[in-house]
Amino acid sequence: SHNDGKLSKHPLEEVVEVIKLPEFNPLARKAPSADSIDISPAVVDQLSDLVGTISGMYRENPFHNFEHASHVTMSVVKLLSRIVAPEFDEETLQMPKGKQNVAYMLHDHTYGITSDPLTQFACVFSALIHDIEHQGVPNTQLVKEKIPIVSKYNERSVAEQNSVDLAWKLFMEDKYVDLRRELCGADRDLRRFRQLVVNSVMATDIMDVELKGLRNARWEKAFFQEERVGNESSTENRNRKATIVIEHLIQASDVAHTMQHWNIYRKWNERLFLEMAKAYDDGRALKHPVDFWYKGEIGFFDFYIIPLAKKLKNCGVFGVSSDEYLNYAMKNRAEWETRGQEVVIEMMEKLGKISTTTRIKSWEKKMIASKKGPVASAQENASPKTVVFGIRRNSNDPPANPFQSA
Repeated sequence: SHNDGKLSKHPLEEVVEVIKLPEFNPLARKAPSADSIDISPAVVDQLSDLVGTISGMYRENPFHNFEHASHVTMSVVKLLSRIVAPEFDEETLQMPKGKQNVAYMLHDHTYGITSDPLTQFACVFSALIHDIEHQGVPNTQLVKEKIPIVSKYNERSVAEQNSVDLAWKLFMEDKYVDLRRELCGADRDLRRFRQLVVNSVMATDIMDVELKGLRNARWEKAFFQEERVGNESSTENRNRKATIVIEHLIQASDVAHTMQHWNIYRKWNERLFLEMAKAYDDGRALKHPVDFWYKGEIGFFDFYIIPLAKKLKNCGVFGVSSDEYLNYAMKNRAEWETRGQEVVIEMMEKLGKISTTTRIKSWEKKMIASKKGPVASAQENASPKTVVFGIRRNSNDPPANPFQSA
């Protein structure tokens, strides 16, 4: 049972298509504001202890560390705070002006997320725990290495399921009883909280083909096939949309650095590069990231980041925030296309100072020293192929995904 912290199923088996959020409750609108609610010192202390303990469960990876978890958490908080009221049309404005009606429309438009504090807390908690004990290598590598948890989770979403299980076991410890009671007064609240956490954290596995396919199909069903699901209740459809919006909210936050200022993008992009270079040096990756980073990043923007930013816009709840995310993604992609090769050279130069083995040929070292890009004549001669760091690639090759260890 979920109540004693022992898990009857693996998190992947618990993922559902639709999470049931609370029905609209007009009385809830009369509740006091968050600032005026008095939380006992015991609950505050337990929450502080929980967050501190979670921070210690992250490893000292260059990218997948507690600072990354904090960055993702802050992005979730930002997106939740930007969920906006709809612009009411003339017909709506002529309705009775009771607050209940406006509140109901807001609840409906934001798919019930804004009116349920537990849903919002679950999003934030999921962001905080989503990479607990990440080993700095992707799931594919964990499966190759046959580490103990691989067979436990049947070789799927290994890191993500492990994070959920470790976090839930911690959350259910006796010392957090007051915190649990404050958050989840009834068993059904605790079950809903767990369901939200499971769906959210499992959504951060963007490499699992089956999970990705199910998410895409759900998006189509909720936002583009409403006439085909006319037999289901509006509540069911609203909950489906809420479930999808929550999953995309944490997905976008997990890669928020790509949709923020260039300097922030560069900082985290370099950390991921260094993490994957370390994995290669440790014999835990087949390729050094220098082999695919420039082109792979462009592919990642085109096939994942920009479509995701467009989905945030299309779901219609984030207002100008979705424009901001999409604009930054487009700007960073353009900037990377122009400066990316130069950036890779700078990162390799930095790696040369901190790594015992750099795996670069002597002529490439000279290129780094002079800070020149790939030799122009080599590019001309290789057309329609390109030469990056002396590696010939066909321009039609599918791009590598540099976020494969996400």
